[in-house]
Amino acid sequence: MEEEKQSPQSSQYIDQTFEETPLLPWVERNGFSHWAMAFIWLFAGLIFFQVLGGIISLILIIPSVADITDANALVEELMANINVQLQANSISQFLVIGLASYLLSKLHALKGKHHEFLRLKTAPNLFPNILLSILLLVSSWGLIGFLGWINVSFFNWLMELFPWLSFFQDLQDQMLEIITGFIKTENAVIYGLIYIALVPAIFEEIMFRGYIQRALEKSWGIRTAIIVSGFMFGAYHLQPSNLLPLSFLGMVFAYVTYISDSLIPAMILHFINNGSQVIYGSMNPEFLEQTDPTDIGVPWFMVILSVFVTSGLLLLMHKMKTKADYEPI
Repeated sequence: MEEEKQSPQSSQYIDQTFEETPLLPWVERNGFSHWAMAFIWLFAGLIFFQVLGGIISLILIIPSVADITDANALVEELMANINVQLQANSISQFLVIGLASYLLSKLHALKGKHHEFLRLKTAPNLFPNILLSILLLVSSWGLIGFLGWINVSFFNWLMELFPWLSFFQDLQDQMLEIITGFIKTENAVIYGLIYIALVPAIFEEIMFRGYIQRALEKSWGIRTAIIVSGFMFGAYHLQPSNLLPLSFLGMVFAYVTYISDSLIPAMILHFINNGSQVIYGSMNPEFLEQTDPTDIGVPWFMVILSVFVTSGLLLLMHKMKTKADYEPI
């Protein structure tokens, strides 16, 4: 039987199709899971971030210390210069939380598609989604206050059963003391909006709503990705008594990122949330002090109103979502 001959046009079509077929991302080509890489980077990134921040702090503080071999003098000078600690924190956030997460995203996306993977882009209906996202954040503050009350009450009860958990509370108190001390310094609002609001709003969003959320979406779908990435965001801050409100806030940021198909709304919300606390804290320093865990902090009718308005805005934004571009990333 005579062998069928393939026409040049057919051969050309096959070659062209093969060339245009996108390869798998590096993660999939090498047998890794997107979700596993995200979890590994959460823990590794947190360690690298803390270690690098400590090293940078020492480098910045050395010129102010007469005897650099005196460890006590270094620690005392460091504790007295809160601004140096926040500078080091910001540099470390840029290098580890932001830049490293940006580079890692290339392993999860097709060549040249890592910006789409991270959602570092504009999208249709971006401006209406930004406005609705801001309303969503403001409306959710009552619910966040309620979750904070539950969290603090439950964690205090846990510390009575397991006294060793007080280590985490002491760590949280130290961080709060640093921020409170900083808020009382000169030009605190300007520097606070940079170190505490702007820097985390950019680089934490790249890591959590960009890299981690998207990696979890590829493995588990959007609903699970929003919930799990939210809890990962809450755990990252190492504040057990604030785990629930921080996690819920992370889920809100994740939701608006998915709905808008862009990181921009979440970055804006993150800046507004942190920046408003900086401004309010500078005007009312007692706001940053520890409160009575039996006090919910907001009236009950505000909590109920917050639940209804937040739910309504979530549904409205869901109905407004346009169909995503299903081009492989």
